[in-house]
Amino acid sequence: MTEPRALPPRRIGVTGTDTGIGKTVATCALAARARQRGVRVAAMKPVESGIEERPVSPTGLASDAERLQAACGNGDPMSLVRPYVLEEPLAPMVAAQRAGVVIDVDALDAARAELERDRDLLLVEGAGGLLVPITPTLSYADLFSRWQCDLLLVAGNRLGVLNHVLLTVRAAEAAGLSLAGIVLTSLGPHALSVAEATNHEALRQLLPTHTILRFPWVDRLDDFAALAMAAQAAGLDVLLP
Repeated sequence: MTEPRALPPRRIGVTGTDTGIGKTVATCALAARARQRGVRVAAMKPVESGIEERPVSPTGLASDAERLQAACGNGDPMSLVRPYVLEEPLAPMVAAQRAGVVIDVDALDAARAELERDRDLLLVEGAGGLLVPITPTLSYADLFSRWQCDLLLVAGNRLGVLNHVLLTVRAAEAAGLSLAGIVLTSLGPHALSVAEATNHEALRQLLPTHTILRFPWVDRLDDFAALAMAAQAAGLDVLLP
């Protein structure tokens, strides 16, 4: 009797409207919440640049990739979670060229295939925005399309986010990517400005057919139980298989 073929995992590519808007926090929160629900999850950051600029946290985590690895809780090899690491805080293409590194998309494919084996969900965190170049001929939009990822757009809740979200949505549509959701992240514990208080409702009016969620400010970035709780409260369960 032939055994049934295992279903491929759901792949979600996580992109942002900019750098420093909570993309890694949202990805870690989703991974931690997936674990709580019994979803076999893995996460990767195909290229991480600016590694020398990242401060070490009290828990000893010094990079986005280390946080993703810890949030998934499975000890996946860092060579798979982060196939390429570059020191300078630049776009991957530029940082790689300055370091004399050639980014091989076949190597990225191989790492992804190994990492997602026997998993239900693979989270792939990009760098910066959707069109950030990995190589002169490959952007994150291209990589997410190549890997058949649904797209999760993380947007920092501040003045200007409406334009940034709309531009990214149009770029995603042009690339043929399916948008799983938009997560509007709080960028601090301060009182909301008028723009911050109205952005969510404005996005709902502008993008009425899309899932738009709000993620709260969390100051314990390596407390994965707190992040999972925030993910549940924000409604990120709709993204889980």
